[in-house]
Amino acid sequence: MLLTSKYSLPDCPEHTLPRPRLLSLLDDSHSDQLLLVTAPAGYGKTTLVSSWALTQDNPVAWFSLDASDNDPAQFCRYLVESVHRATGNGVPETHGLLAAQQHPDAALIISQMLAELRGLPSELRIVLDDYHQIDNRAVHDATRFLLRHAPAGIGVVLTSRSQPPLGLASLRVSGRLLELGSSELALTSGEIAQLLKQRLPFSLDNDRVDQLHQLSEGWPPAVQLFALSVRDRAEVDHYFAELEQGHSHILDYLAEEVLERLEPELRELLASTSILTRVNAQLAERLSGLGDGQQLLEQTARRGLFLQAQDSSRRWFRYHPVFARFLQRQLTDRAQLEQLHSTACDTWLEMGQPLEALRHALEAGDSERAEQLLADRGEQLLREGQSRLLKDSLTWLGEDKLRRNARFALIAAKLAQENYEHGQCEKYLAAAESWLQRQDPAQWRDFEGAFAAARAQAAVARGRTLLAKEYAEEALTLLRDDQPGDRIAALLVTGETGFCLGELAAAEQHMREVESLALAEQDYPSATWAVCQQTEIAIAQGLMKKADALQERAQRLVQEHHLVGLPISEFICRLRGQLQWEQVDLDGAAASARRGMQINRKVGERWLLPEYTLLLKVSQARGEKEESLEWLARIDRLMAGERYHLDWIANADAARIRAWRALDDREAIYAWLEQSQPVADRPANHFEQCNGRNHVRALIELHRWSDANRLLTRLLQVARDCGLVTDCLRNLVQEAHLLWLREQRDSALDAIREALSIAAERDFRASFLQIGKPLIVILKAALETDLSDAERNTAESLIRLAQQQPELDGGIRIELDETIIREILDSNAVPDFLRHSPLTPREWQVLNAIHSGLSNERIARHFKVAPSTIKTHIRSLYQKLDVKDRQEAIALAEQMLRSVQDQ
Repeated sequence: MLLTSKYSLPDCPEHTLPRPRLLSLLDDSHSDQLLLVTAPAGYGKTTLVSSWALTQDNPVAWFSLDASDNDPAQFCRYLVESVHRATGNGVPETHGLLAAQQHPDAALIISQMLAELRGLPSELRIVLDDYHQIDNRAVHDATRFLLRHAPAGIGVVLTSRSQPPLGLASLRVSGRLLELGSSELALTSGEIAQLLKQRLPFSLDNDRVDQLHQLSEGWPPAVQLFALSVRDRAEVDHYFAELEQGHSHILDYLAEEVLERLEPELRELLASTSILTRVNAQLAERLSGLGDGQQLLEQTARRGLFLQAQDSSRRWFRYHPVFARFLQRQLTDRAQLEQLHSTACDTWLEMGQPLEALRHALEAGDSERAEQLLADRGEQLLREGQSRLLKDSLTWLGEDKLRRNARFALIAAKLAQENYEHGQCEKYLAAAESWLQRQDPAQWRDFEGAFAAARAQAAVARGRTLLAKEYAEEALTLLRDDQPGDRIAALLVTGETGFCLGELAAAEQHMREVESLALAEQDYPSATWAVCQQTEIAIAQGLMKKADALQERAQRLVQEHHLVGLPISEFICRLRGQLQWEQVDLDGAAASARRGMQINRKVGERWLLPEYTLLLKVSQARGEKEESLEWLARIDRLMAGERYHLDWIANADAARIRAWRALDDREAIYAWLEQSQPVADRPANHFEQCNGRNHVRALIELHRWSDANRLLTRLLQVARDCGLVTDCLRNLVQEAHLLWLREQRDSALDAIREALSIAAERDFRASFLQIGKPLIVILKAALETDLSDAERNTAESLIRLAQQQPELDGGIRIELDETIIREILDSNAVPDFLRHSPLTPREWQVLNAIHSGLSNERIARHFKVAPSTIKTHIRSLYQKLDVKDRQEAIALAEQMLRSVQDQ
C-alpha cells in the first residue's frame, strides 16, 4: 500500500508569504537543470517549491521522502507512482514492470521510466522533497542515474537540509545546476515587514523590523513566532530579549527537528564549539578533543546544521546566532564550561586574537589572564569600540584594582566619558590619582600626562572648551615619546577645541597632524576619526565637494583596516547622511541613517539619537505624518532620559521645532524655549550656531520678531568672523524669512541674494528648504531682481525642490505677495469673475490664513487688528469669490494655490 500523501503535491499553509524574488528564480530555471534547494530546518524549502509547483502549467511529480525510502525498492515504487500520476498514467509499462518485481533493479526501472517519458508532449519536473532523509548509497546511485540520463524536458528539483552526495561538480561546471541556499531563503527586511503587516494587529516601524531581521538573520521560525507571540508594541522588546537568550519554543523546535537526529559525537562537537563567535579547524579540535577538525566542520555545514562558511576557502565558520544560543543551553556542567572557555582563551591567544581571548578569560573566571590582557590590550580594545566587553571586565576587576592600577583607571575613565558619565569619569581619575600620589608616586609620574589627556577628552565632551584646551596643552608637555596613543588623544582634543573656538585653519592642521601620527602608529581608528573631523571642518567651511572626498577617504580606511562595525564607522555613516541630506537625497540619507543604527544599536538605543533625528527630517521632507510622529516621540523620549553633547541636542531640536511648527504646536515650542540651553555669547562653531538658529526659529513662531532679529544679527556676525560659511548661509536664509515676515522686502531680498551667491559656488540645497513654502515666494521675488546666471539657476532649482516638498498634513502652505498673486491670476485655476473683481492684497492674505486653518480671532491677532475688521474682509472676499461659506473658500483657495505650487 502506497501512501497518497507521499506522492501528492502538498497544500501551501494558510497565510503563506508570497516570495516573488525566489519564485522568479525558479521560473527562470531550465527543465534540464537540477534545481537544488538546501538549507537548515525551518527555512521554508518545501513551502517555496510547492507554491512554485502549483503555478506551473506543465506537470510536476512530487515525492516526499522519509527514512523508509532508504529501501531502493520503495524509493522506486514511490518515484514511479508520483511520475505516473502527474503525467496522467504516462508510464504504464514501467508501472506494470515494477508491480511484477519483488526486488526491482533501480537502474532498470528508471531506464524504462525515462524511455517512456521521451514521448511526453510537455516538460516534466520531478520533485524529491526532504532528500536529507536518504543515507543509503544504493538510493543515491539511483538518483545519480536519474540525473545523468534524464532526457531533455525532464528536470529534477531536490530539497534537502544537507548537501546530497550525488557528485554534482560536473552539473555545476556545465551550468546545469541551479542552487538556492539559506542566504537566499532567509527572509529579507522587506519580506519580514510584509509578513508582519499581514499578521500583527499593529504596525511595526522599519527599525524594529530591521532589529528583528538582525536578531533572527531572516530565519522564518523566529519571525513567525514573533508574529504569533507579540500582541502589542509593549511586548516587542520582551520578545527580542527572549530571542537573544533563547526562546523556549524555538529551543523545543530545534531540539526536536535537529538535535535528536544527531549522533552523540557530533552533538558534542556542536555544543563545545557553540561558545565561539567563529570557529576554524584548530579551535574545533582543541575544544572538542576530536581530530580532523576541518573535515568535521565541512561535514557539519553540509548537513545543514546552521553552520555557515565565512570565507571562500571555507576555513572559518559561524553558527547562526539562534542555533548557537540553543547549543549553549546544552552545556549544563559548569566545570566543563569553564574548561572550554579556558581552552578557547589559550587557543585564541596563540592565534593572536586578544579580544576573543579576553572574552573567554572572563567566562572562565581566570583573573590572572584577564588582568594581563586588559593591561596589554585594553587601550586597543577601547579604540576598537569594544565597550560592552571592557565594561564587563572592569566591573569584574572591582574598584580597588581600578584605583591601584593607572592603566585600568584610565580605561574605566575613558569608557565612562564615552558614555557621557562625566561624573563617574572624574571619580575614577580622582580616586586613582589620590591613591597613586600617596602610595605609588613613581607610577603616577609615568601616567600624569595620560591622566591630563583623559581629562582633556572628558572636558571637550562636556563642552568645557577652554578647560579641555588647557588639559590638552598640559598633557603634551608631560607625555613621553613612548606614549604615542595619549599624545594622539591630546592632539585630537587640541584640534577639536580649535574647531569649537572657530579657529578652523588651525584645527584642520592639528587634525592632519593627528592623521599622520596615527597612521604611523597603525592606530587606524584615530586616523579615521581625524579624517572625519576634517570632514566636519570642510562642511563648516561650505566646502561640500572636499567634505565628500574626505568622507570617502575615511570610508576607505574603514574598509582597508577592517573597522566596519566600530563606532567610527557609525560616525562616517552620520557624515554621509548629512551630505546626502544637504543634496536632498532622501533615500540615501535614510539608508545611511539605518546603517548607522545597525552599528550603534548593539551599544544601546541612547546612541541612536542622530539617526532618529535624520530619519525624522527625511519623514518630514516626504510629508509622512505618522512616520514623523513616531520619530518625534522617540527623540522626545531619549532627550528626556539621557544627557547629550550640544551637537546632538541642537541637531535634534532643529528637527523637533520644524515638526512642531508643521503641526502648529506652539505650546511645545514655547515650552522648549523656556527650558532650552542658552545661546553662547560667541557661538563660534556649528552646533552653537545651530542652537542659536533654533532659538531664532522659536522666537519667530512666537512672534517675538525683534528678539529673533537681534540674535540672528549676532549669529551672522560670528559666523562671518570665524569663516563658518555653511552657518552663514543658513543664517542668511533665516534672516530673509524673518525680514519678509516683517515686510522689509528689500532687506529680505538682499539676504537671499547673498545666500544664493554662496550657494552658486557650492552645492547647497536643503539648507534653503528649512523655512518651508515661504522660500518659493522669496525666491520668485528675487528672480525679478538682478541675479547672475548661476544665482538664477540655483534659485529656479530651489523653487522646484520647494514646490515638490509636501506638508505633513498634505496641504499647501504659500505666503502670498504681489508676485504670487499675479501668478494666481494668470493661471487657469482662477475663476474669470475674480479677474474682473480682484481681491485687495489684505483680502488675499486673509484668504490664505483661512486656508491655513486659522480662526478669525487668530487672524486678527496675526494682523494686529480688531476681529470686526477681519469679518469685514471675509464678507468682502466671499462676495468677490462667489462662495457661501468658509469650506467653499478653503476649497477654492486650495485649487488656486496648488496650481501655482505645481508650476
